[in-house]
Formats: sequence, C-alpha cells, structure tokens
Amino acid sequence: MDVFVIIDSVISFFQENLLIAIAAGAVCVYLLFQKPKTFFTMLFVILALAGMLYIISNVASTGAGYKKTMIQKVE
Repeated sequence: MDVFVIIDSVISFFQENLLIAIAAGAVCVYLLFQKPKTFFTMLFVILALAGMLYIISNVASTGAGYKKTMIQKVE
C-alpha cells in the first residue's frame, strides 16, 4: 500500500464529510492552544500508528507476492 493512497483516502473522507473535518480541525486548534503537550502527544501517537500500519501493509503485500511466486514455482 502506497503512502499516497492513504493520503488520498483521508483527503477524500474529509471532503465528503465536511462537518467531521470542521470538528476535527476545531479540536486540533483547541488542543494546540490550550493543551499543547496533549496535542503533540496525540500527534506523535497518531504518526507512530500510521507508520506501523504502513510497515505492516508493506510487509503483508511483499509476503503475498512472495507466496504467489512460490506457488507458481511449485507448479
């Protein structure tokens, strides 16, 4: 899974759900100005989880491709 596919899906979600995008933006701005430590902690956790999701999806797709070549090699 490519990073740009994830970014495109997030952008399309926020474009289709404008109220959720406005609410999420308002919460982010509130946390940034009122509780910056909480904001940056949440930002770090979200980025870490996104990175792990990217690594897992990349490894899974590589494993699926390797499995397909092994099956074709046996036949």
